[in-house]
Amino acid sequence: IEGTGGLVRERGDRGGATGLEMGKLAKDVAWCDKELSRPMEVLSSALLRCGRRTKRLGLELGAAIAPFSSQYRLCRYEQMAFGDRRTALKKKMEARTKADGRAAKLMINQTSMKHMGRYGTLERMETEAAMMDEFATEAAREAEEVAMRLQNEVARIGALRVNEWDSSMKVIASGMKEACAENAAIWESALEAFKREFPDLTVPMAQHATIVDGTNNIVS
Repeated sequence: IEGTGGLVRERGDRGGATGLEMGKLAKDVAWCDKELSRPMEVLSSALLRCGRRTKRLGLELGAAIAPFSSQYRLCRYEQMAFGDRRTALKKKMEARTKADGRAAKLMINQTSMKHMGRYGTLERMETEAAMMDEFATEAAREAEEVAMRLQNEVARIGALRVNEWDSSMKVIASGMKEACAENAAIWESALEAFKREFPDLTVPMAQHATIVDGTNNIVS
């Protein structure tokens, strides 16, 4: 998209440069043949006007496509956000696995520890199991918070893109339509100037060529 805007601006620059060179050529020719320089002047004027209008269109497109470019650059941060979500889920799973392991170990050894009178060891195992369960619960809560933030941000960016991109596309379409109409008017005006300067000149109009192919079918 950015390349398209650059090509439009470059086309306008080259059209203007060509118009300037044509104007210089017209001045060089005018001293010896005024009549010959006149069509060059008409062409130079049309090229300059068309170049300026095309360059202005390029600038307008550059401003209109800014939301597309900014959202493209934000994709890297979106990928990082989804990476944080994966990290939070991995942490949650690991914490829950450890907590379940501690709880299973406590359940298996709880009865034997009581019979053996190892209440200190049993109390330590219960404390460790409770702590691991608390860590797992905290990891699950953090993962849920990350999920909610990510979901809300995705919804916000999605709505923003719909609104900004829709508005930008309308600006791009209207700008290109207006520029094409003005450029067409510029060259129609140049054609009329040629006709006024050279009334006897016949300007060929574009026509569809009718061709008969090898199977006697008419192809336009």
